[in-house]
Amino acid sequence: MTYRNSDQSWGAVSRAFHWAMLLSIAIQVPLGFWMVDVYEAFTETYADDTWVMLTSNWHHTLGFLLLASVCARFSWRVINPVPSLPVPLPLWQRWLARITHAVLYLLLFIYPLSGWAALSAYEGEFPIFFFGYESMPRLVPQVAEGAMFSYEFFAEIHRYCWQVGAALLVLHIGAAIWHHYRANDGVLLRMWNGRSS
Repeated sequence: MTYRNSDQSWGAVSRAFHWAMLLSIAIQVPLGFWMVDVYEAFTETYADDTWVMLTSNWHHTLGFLLLASVCARFSWRVINPVPSLPVPLPLWQRWLARITHAVLYLLLFIYPLSGWAALSAYEGEFPIFFFGYESMPRLVPQVAEGAMFSYEFFAEIHRYCWQVGAALLVLHIGAAIWHHYRANDGVLLRMWNGRSS
């Protein structure tokens, strides 16, 4: 097993980053919706906040882990060669792939940062969690509701990130399936097992 990328294949570390982040996103997005639902139910009664705290803890913690992972993944990508394609692709496909990957990387940074900023700017008293620790530092200052860089401002960016990210992820997965079943060029297999066949 090779840990580093080669000119022909993705190494074990790059593949592990890829699939671990996909799994994390598949957990994090539904968890975020569940957290919002739990919080909205809580605001109707203001009774027991146990589930509010639990879902917030899980969502915040996974967000910080995703941010750390994307920083590590990007650093690994910088110091490792990007394997050449097993078959030549039309220029438009190469550019579409590059743009999609670049925007996905950008979203993977902005998504957790915007969530952290939204929690930081929130004018009330709500903890920012990391594995149960409730005093994570604020990324931006707290501001009053209605101020320019308020909770709502960053929360809106956070919402747009998952919407744009979902569309790009569908495109990315669709392209991988097309490469595997239609083009039969080994692109998907290289990310799965490091080999094109």
